[in-house]
Amino acid sequence: METLDIDHVGVAVENLEEAIKLYTEKMGMKLVHREDLPDRGIKVAFLTGNEGTTAVELMEPMNHEDPNNTVAKFLKTRGQGMHHLAVKVKDINSSLRDLEGKGLTLIDKNGRKGARGHLVAFVHPKSVMGLLLELVQETH
Repeated sequence: METLDIDHVGVAVENLEEAIKLYTEKMGMKLVHREDLPDRGIKVAFLTGNEGTTAVELMEPMNHEDPNNTVAKFLKTRGQGMHHLAVKVKDINSSLRDLEGKGLTLIDKNGRKGARGHLVAFVHPKSVMGLLLELVQETH
């Protein structure tokens, strides 16, 4: 698998508005993208620093009580904080096949539509020393 760069760090938050305010007003970051992902049950916001190369993705569940929502479950068990690391790849499906061939456990067998219209897929944390790994392929 060829990793191009770190795309973003995902952070689970209880309140998206408060988190955006913290990151923009107190940390000087810039809000660059925001959207709701109803199929995943989350609201997201992407922020960058002055260089704009690596983003922070803030994620809030649309329903904090939904037992099937992965971000809601994360918040209940671990609290707010780092949820995942996302890396850019050229070809997501080829990268997934490569990782599976090397013995890693995949959550997604193929890329699917994610935030910002990119293709995304996840690798199970048990394969990556407890870290949820997201692969991101830009589609534009």
